[in-house]
Parts: sequence; structure tokens; C-alpha cells
Amino acid sequence: MQVRIKTVHPTAPEYKSPGACAFDFQASEDVVFAPGEWKLVDTGTVVQTPVGFVLLTAPRSGTFKNYGLMQVNSVGIIDQDYCGNTDTVKFPYVNMRKESVAIAKGERIGQGMFVKIEKPEFELVEDMGAADRGGFGTTGLK
Repeated sequence: MQVRIKTVHPTAPEYKSPGACAFDFQASEDVVFAPGEWKLVDTGTVVQTPVGFVLLTAPRSGTFKNYGLMQVNSVGIIDQDYCGNTDTVKFPYVNMRKESVAIAKGERIGQGMFVKIEKPEFELVEDMGAADRGGFGTTGLK
């Protein structure tokens, strides 16, 4: 499968090891976070997600450890039709540290993974035909 991308970087996003499931995105600009501040970190990269897939974005494993940054929406969803010339992938981070944090242009700041999807049709019903489970934590601790 080939994926069309447009990027301000001299190279395309890449998988950093043969066993990597996700590829890395780089920051397209220098960004400084004050303590507690949240910002969008732009990657300068537009991805044309293939039909039948979604592009999921998440922080790299070292993003919190190295920078104290936490992605505010937990996981990003890049739809198949978000691929215009200015529809760049952005990572929404908040600085959890008590000091400012700087991200340099070109720093690997997040990762993306293509996941196959299906789009079922919805059927509106009056009764689900199943017993209620009771909500969060109802199956116990062990």
C-alpha cells in the first residue's frame, strides 16, 4: 500500500525499526510550553489516509518522560477526507512540568498508525435485548 503525503520536512515520516507498528512525525517549528500550557505542535505533514483505514496519532513513548508533555485528547483520529494542502497533522500537548519545555523543529514529537476500519450501518431500536451490566467497575477488581 502506498500513502500520499505532503511535508515541509526533507524526508517522509518513517518506521524507525523493522518491528515498529507506528511511524514518527517531526515538529515543523520550534515550540515552547510554559508550565501547564497546552498548544498544538504542527508536523507540517499532510497525510492522505487510504480508503478503509483511519490514521491514529499518539505520543511517542518518550514524549512524557523526556518533555513532560501529555496529549490532551489521548489519541488523535485523522479521517480519510482530512488531506487538503493545509490539513497538517497536529499533536495537542499540555506541559505537566513546573518549568518551561522546548521542542525543537525536527524533533520526533508523535507517532501515527494506520488501522483498518469498517463502517457499519446503524439500526435504531427500542430495546437492546440484553441484561444491563451496571456501568464502570461492575465486573469487580480481580
